[in-house]
Amino acid sequence: MIKFWKPLLAIALICALALTGLGLAAQSPAAAAQAERADEFRAVWVATVYRLDYPSRATTDPAVLKRDADAILQGCVDMGMNAVILQVRPSADALYPSELYPWSKYLTGTQGTAPKNGFDPLAYWVERAHALGLELHAWINPFRITKGGAAEFQALTADHPAKLHPDWVVEYEGDYYFNPGLPEVREYIVRGAEELARKYDIDGIHLDDYFYPGSGFDDGAAYAKYGKGFSNIGDWRRDNVNQLVKTLGERIHAIDPGLSYGISPSGVWADKSSLPQGSNTTGGYESYYASYADSRKWVKEGWIDYICPQIYWYIGHKSMDYATVARWWADTVKGTGVSLYIGMADYLAGNSDPKSPWYGTAAIEQQLVLNDTLPQVAGEVHFRYQLMAENPELLALYAEAYGEEAQEPAEPAYLNTREHDAYIQGNDGRFRPEDSLSRAEAVAMLARLSVDEQGNLLYSGAPGTGGFSDVKRGDWYAPYVAFAKRYGIANGYLDGTFRPEQPVSRAELVKLIASYFTVEGGTSPFPDVPAGHWAAEVVSFAAEEGWVSGYPDGTFRPDAPVSRAEAVKILNHALDRRAGERAAALPFTDVEKGHWACDEIREAAVSHTYRKSGEGETWLTYER
Repeated sequence: MIKFWKPLLAIALICALALTGLGLAAQSPAAAAQAERADEFRAVWVATVYRLDYPSRATTDPAVLKRDADAILQGCVDMGMNAVILQVRPSADALYPSELYPWSKYLTGTQGTAPKNGFDPLAYWVERAHALGLELHAWINPFRITKGGAAEFQALTADHPAKLHPDWVVEYEGDYYFNPGLPEVREYIVRGAEELARKYDIDGIHLDDYFYPGSGFDDGAAYAKYGKGFSNIGDWRRDNVNQLVKTLGERIHAIDPGLSYGISPSGVWADKSSLPQGSNTTGGYESYYASYADSRKWVKEGWIDYICPQIYWYIGHKSMDYATVARWWADTVKGTGVSLYIGMADYLAGNSDPKSPWYGTAAIEQQLVLNDTLPQVAGEVHFRYQLMAENPELLALYAEAYGEEAQEPAEPAYLNTREHDAYIQGNDGRFRPEDSLSRAEAVAMLARLSVDEQGNLLYSGAPGTGGFSDVKRGDWYAPYVAFAKRYGIANGYLDGTFRPEQPVSRAELVKLIASYFTVEGGTSPFPDVPAGHWAAEVVSFAAEEGWVSGYPDGTFRPDAPVSRAEAVKILNHALDRRAGERAAALPFTDVEKGHWACDEIREAAVSHTYRKSGEGETWLTYER
């Protein structure tokens, strides 16, 4: 059989590899495509209501407004983001000169007051975002007027649409909203979106989940007037929202067909106990009923370009499990052409209580790993900027997960078969040859052996964790795991872990090494690796290439943990490194001269130059 070298492909589909118990990189084109992160949507919500993120203080000074914008945009770049979702209409007001809405008080301190010198904040954000390679999406709250009660409502400017059209307004639990049941209200909101699409070179328009605030909304008069043909007020309310969603998309796409249009509803559409198409959740908040948002219909009808559900729960949540909800959305968008971006609860990360599921960044890390296993997940949106910027752990996480270090490598990785450098290490002068090889040790060996096409070593020891919840930056294996994740050598498990101390089986090790080769499998010579076994092809390939020979009884024992000594022998054979008795001293005190793997271990533990001949391999120089 002819042997071919090839670069490692991108990270494999974990769901397929979970059957092996290792999560090694397979050579699936679908898996390779899934690992591409460069085209994923990686965005941050920048909230302006109450000046949560922008600006730092109310001001009419363009210099301050520019400075704050620059800081946020650069911060997003530093985290590896490629988009910003800026709240441009926080409460039926505007952060730009609008013919329909007054200037926002959150911007300048007084509603209706513009920044000095004709400064247009939104135009500046768009210009600077694009200069930094970021998309800028305009985030609008469609029906919300105030969140501060009657006093805030009374303080609205005289030319505010709520004051000009008091019949459009409904008070609900002390706050004020436009009535979605009025056609003129929906038309006004659509016109506001059209204004944005015409005036600005924005990349998208984004609606959040402020639709109906609750079932007690006082819209009986509108229902009596416009609700004919509906058997109940709930269906009518959902239809009102549906009309807005559909019409707004049609109208802005008529202006700019390339404009991205998306909505971010609450994470749970409906529980399965309420609607058969719903998710296996029991949390009690179902947006289909609570805010009358039929977000599943928007996807199935193709009215929007993307859906961004706010899945603000952790993996393992008893009633609204993140993994359950994310998979439901992945199934929902499948085959629709609508992109799925996950709304992430970064504001919850960093809890100081070690018992909290939101302690540190582990929950977010697990979610990112899970997202990578779902082909339909095309990105994430993170809430919200300032809380992320104030969390050093999150900054480090995203710099690693999204930043330059985490992008697809500029060069592929090959196994180093030319130089015979040491690739194994011991501990306290011992090698522990009969101990099981762990996942961390396996990826460490292969990282030390990975080179580019010119033969230059790729592993640099750069810090990282690979985003796995059970790999911390201080762990000896963390840089190796991060390297292995980046180059597609190994991946983790569905729960977001890597399990670095877990033993590697004999079949799993062969699979791992075979990832560097073009495998041409045949018939396995081992009775315990029959055709149909998940590793049959790679074990057959390894046997034919002479990497493995099995045991005296003819078996291979694919599921048996591979020892450290066995792993070295198998890898030496795959590298065509020929062991033999040498003058070099063994660097380990627990490997005696008479040990069956003594020469194999020396070959792997001592860097040397060599000359090959028909008799084997002659060492020319070696490290003493």
